[in-house]
Amino acid sequence: MKLTKKNYLRQMHRWLGLIAGIQLLLWTVSGLYFTLIPIEEIRGDHLRLEPEATPVTNHQWLSPSQVLNLHPDLNTKTSQEIRLSHTDGHPIYLIGSVRLDALTGKKLDTVSKQQALDIVQARAKGRITGIDLVQSVDSDSEYRGRELPAWRVTIDQEEAHFYVGAGSGRLLAVRTNAWRWFDFLWALHIMDYENRDNFNHLLVQVLAVLSAITVLSGLALFVVTLRARGQTAG
Repeated sequence: MKLTKKNYLRQMHRWLGLIAGIQLLLWTVSGLYFTLIPIEEIRGDHLRLEPEATPVTNHQWLSPSQVLNLHPDLNTKTSQEIRLSHTDGHPIYLIGSVRLDALTGKKLDTVSKQQALDIVQARAKGRITGIDLVQSVDSDSEYRGRELPAWRVTIDQEEAHFYVGAGSGRLLAVRTNAWRWFDFLWALHIMDYENRDNFNHLLVQVLAVLSAITVLSGLALFVVTLRARGQTAG
């Protein structure tokens, strides 16, 4: 009876190990990458230059409420974050992806190709090799869930892409090979291969339970085998 029980545990452990073992390996490898590569490198901070301090004009500014009153379409019930920024020392308000002149309240044009190049040239450690306008992205794109359209500027370091919002003029993301590996391994880690932001789904829960059962069956098999050896020796 004990031999049958041991064989049953061995078979169960073997098949569970085959099913869950690959995902356990992926969890381990991806977790190792997350711990070895500094998050600053993944974010591309080492390729960024700190923006130079620029004196901002001391003219009389409009208040945020005054600017919003000039644009009823922006003054909605949905609260939006209002940022104070500047372009070459000229103060502007950023409301979502819209730029407004802080002196006149006038809505500014979208960022041109040359302006995007100037923004990245001032912030990137490297030579610019290309630029294109991104109008739409896939759900698994390296630039997802952010302002569109956006300018994608490529530099000659680590195949890096600098993304500048065409509306806001903000540098929104830097994507490098280190980030792309992180994103790929993150998808494998949480088992969300499309959107890569959901780790509470059924698949990962089932694999986690199977992995736990695999470990427990291995421990049980060890105990049963140890007892069987002890009885044989006795």
